[in-house]
Amino acid sequence: MFRNASMPLALLSAGLALVCAGCKAEPANNPNFVPNSAADLNWVRYTDSAEGAFSMEVPVGWQIRGGMYRFGYLDVRWMMDARSLDGKVILRVDDPNVPPYVLPGPHSGSAGHMAVKPQLYQMMVANYQAAQPFAEAYARHRFAGVCKSLVPRTADWNPTLPAAWNVAAGSKVTQATVAFDCATSEGPRIVKVFARNTLVAGGEGLWQADPIVSLIAVPDEAPLAQSMIQRMIDSWQANPDWLKHQQQMTQMGLNQILAGFGQFMKQMQIYHMQREGAMNQQVAHFEAQQHAQAQQVSGWGETLTGLTTVRDTATGQQFQVFNGPKSNFYTNGLGQTVNSNISPGADFHQVEQVGP
Repeated sequence: MFRNASMPLALLSAGLALVCAGCKAEPANNPNFVPNSAADLNWVRYTDSAEGAFSMEVPVGWQIRGGMYRFGYLDVRWMMDARSLDGKVILRVDDPNVPPYVLPGPHSGSAGHMAVKPQLYQMMVANYQAAQPFAEAYARHRFAGVCKSLVPRTADWNPTLPAAWNVAAGSKVTQATVAFDCATSEGPRIVKVFARNTLVAGGEGLWQADPIVSLIAVPDEAPLAQSMIQRMIDSWQANPDWLKHQQQMTQMGLNQILAGFGQFMKQMQIYHMQREGAMNQQVAHFEAQQHAQAQQVSGWGETLTGLTTVRDTATGQQFQVFNGPKSNFYTNGLGQTVNSNISPGADFHQVEQVGP
């Protein structure tokens, strides 16, 4: 099961937040410079520090947020956000809030329910939906806290996806772009969402909305936003070492399934009751933070370090890591640190949080 062919479909890892602060996007000799396209900006390659899974170019001097988010051995999702400091352009490539889906059936249950296996994956049971209505629903949900109204407009944008994101042969694929005029308290904006929905061939009813790409921008800077997203997508690279690591994680997950399918079904019910509220709160907090930041543009001028000090109990060494949404941090002693609720592998051991 694969997301974008290089990322497992039901996969996603513990996240991080990075801020590119203290840098200038415009030439120093022209403080009034206004970029018209991605080529007018300075770029730097960002490497996911949660698991080192991928790298991607991001614009210098913009607020950058993202990385890998792990929801289980088999459930890893990624995202990259880029926001101009004046809040006039906000980009998102992929979205960990959008889960993998499975068709209703005797093993998955009825539509509208979560299909969860503890430590393995968190999917939603749903009938397959074509990209057009999915993108429309996503846009209305994602920008509900920013746009007082969303009026459909002509969608004249269709990002080009890299070959690494190709889907399995024989899969049912639809893709579409939707666009809206958005009225905000700060003035008019344009919203665009691109979605590719895939019913995976041989995937036992698995389907995904991946990638799902969105932007919101003042009308004059919508072309800039589109070119920036294309630059980010074109620069995406998977880490071969991480792919090997994920194969090991996948095998560990499959071993757990083979060890006792019946026991996992019982655990799923218990886990669902205990954790559903917590996961919903986590996702709601993430979206609330995004909406609050969109309405308080001045706050984006501050430097956000997002660092936590941890101590390796095996060596006594203290070091700093990026904050993540999960409760624990693990290290393998080779410089790799992972934020996760569960151990990412036999080579990793838990480190102790000692301060902010």
